[in-house]
Amino acid sequence: MTDAIAFDGVRLAFGGEPIYDRVDFTVARGEFVCLLGPSGCGKSTALRLIGDLVPPDGGTVRVDGRPPAEAWSEVAFVFQSPRLAPWRDVLSNVLLGAELRFGRAEARRREPLAREMLAMVGLASSAAKYPSMLSGGERQRVAIARALVVEPSIVLMDEPFSALDPNTRRRLRAEIERIWQHTGRTVLFVTHDIDEALTLADRIVLLSGKPTRVLETVVVDAPRPRRPADDPRLAALRDRLNQLFRSLEPSSEPDPQEPDA
Repeated sequence: MTDAIAFDGVRLAFGGEPIYDRVDFTVARGEFVCLLGPSGCGKSTALRLIGDLVPPDGGTVRVDGRPPAEAWSEVAFVFQSPRLAPWRDVLSNVLLGAELRFGRAEARRREPLAREMLAMVGLASSAAKYPSMLSGGERQRVAIARALVVEPSIVLMDEPFSALDPNTRRRLRAEIERIWQHTGRTVLFVTHDIDEALTLADRIVLLSGKPTRVLETVVVDAPRPRRPADDPRLAALRDRLNQLFRSLEPSSEPDPQEPDA
């Protein structure tokens, strides 16, 4: 079976600065993979390559066995910021992605699906509210529902919880894990938070500093739901990943457990 996502020898440079040095990794269909690496290593760039927003300078990127330009309809994004339209209520914000991708008529047809997705993220009673009336975690749930309404096979998540407080982050990690298990979507999740990766991932693809390459791919086969602090195997793996992080940029890299400033 074709992988959902495949990077094969991908090279990339911006303004003459090498970003990727022959990056190779795959994501199987239905798998939850975390891209873990230090700040500035190009984790988010991988999502841009998959979304056909940036072309590689060498090697190949395949999405559902095709070039990204041919597979854009398979993909939806969830960003660090929810990016909601403040003048639209929650329901119409959820439908906005479908409206932009398929047109207004198709978006109207998907209203029952939008309400179903809002129920899935726990916001069934908030359809008529506006973004200003929601908490940060609720706004991010709207963004997740918006991504699911276009019915992608692949969801790309770019540090979607890093701007939230620790308690909200923990709740939304559990929520996205539940949604992933319910929908069977393929998820590629960018993070620099080791505990987040250990909690969510089937596999962790660990990236180096620039010029970026894959240092290691780690299988996380601990049963779900996970609490890394309470599982000796996960705690040992967390210690090893922390040591690898410190070795990448010992003088300047922020603590990988904390969000970027």
